[in-house]
Amino acid sequence: MSTVKKTVQKRRPPRPTLTRPVVQPIPGESLTSWVGELAREQNFEMKPLLRELHLDRLGGLTAAETRLSDPVVRRVEKLTGIDTERLHAMTLARYAGNALPHLPLLASDGVAVQQWNKGAWLHRSQSRWCPKCLRSSSSRWLLRWKLPWSFACVDHAVYMVTECQSCWDTVDFRHDAPPQRNCDNMTDEGEWTYGLKEPCGHPLNMCQPVPISDDSVLALQERVNAWLDGTPTHEDRQLVALAAVLIPLLSPSMVRRGDPLLRYAVRSPRGTAQRQRNGKRPWTDSLRVAAAVYAADRLLDRGYPASDIADRIFDLRLIDHRRRPWHMDVAELAYGPGLRPNPFVEALVHRGLITLGGWL
Repeated sequence: MSTVKKTVQKRRPPRPTLTRPVVQPIPGESLTSWVGELAREQNFEMKPLLRELHLDRLGGLTAAETRLSDPVVRRVEKLTGIDTERLHAMTLARYAGNALPHLPLLASDGVAVQQWNKGAWLHRSQSRWCPKCLRSSSSRWLLRWKLPWSFACVDHAVYMVTECQSCWDTVDFRHDAPPQRNCDNMTDEGEWTYGLKEPCGHPLNMCQPVPISDDSVLALQERVNAWLDGTPTHEDRQLVALAAVLIPLLSPSMVRRGDPLLRYAVRSPRGTAQRQRNGKRPWTDSLRVAAAVYAADRLLDRGYPASDIADRIFDLRLIDHRRRPWHMDVAELAYGPGLRPNPFVEALVHRGLITLGGWL
């Protein structure tokens, strides 16, 4: 080895290392949020930090948030002192038995992950959020916000926000970076003057959530949370199963006694029509999911069998002149909440409200 090369190696700066104590994850926090907070606290660049924690070996931060391998967990636990149970709790694998069935065992299994991603009910590059939670926790993001089933914040009694209130567009997050604190959507500001678009830049924690006027919505969110946490009753499972198939089948008559905001969500084009325009699913809108859970609770209130409930849904849709059936993709049925098994799918298919095989 030449003298010049030895001199260069001697002058190379030392490799940065984590110092303890490290920032602790808050209850329910997502892995991407905690890693981002760890980078800020330790003054680390994101790529070197991912290499140090061996998270880059799982295909990036987003892939790591799906499921952590045992060697990576041991590495992160050794460097940060965060125990294995809390590390796994920050990944989507904690919902593998309920909200995200058939989750691939290995994040590196590209075929299985791709097939699962086609039908899994989660927000891959997006999230909903509670601005009040972000303000009180220094912009720490919760894992369950990536699931469509989080439609309300029980702590602050508000509906979850799903889009920036400055540019009025959904916020897309980078796959290998923690959730940003400001909206990065490109706007048309100055486009005609300079020929360049500029980022929106609106602080996401400054969005104004809509307060919930019906306490039953909060009670329903708590029941769904019990299902997500793995402690549901039989009635809670029935509620989620019916709500899953009701989301695309909603009509205003099903929520006529509920919060007026839920009726607006059903009447507006934010659900089915938005999916046709932008490739988004009906469960993208938190208000529509809340309306489906509310309607499911009303339909289950009298204890009727699945066939009678399907007849009731058919009659309510006729009142609103919504006769077109919903075409459910087979992958969505298999990998989403539609099949585990779902006692209501067969009855709705028999009534012609759902047909299987493709999208509208």
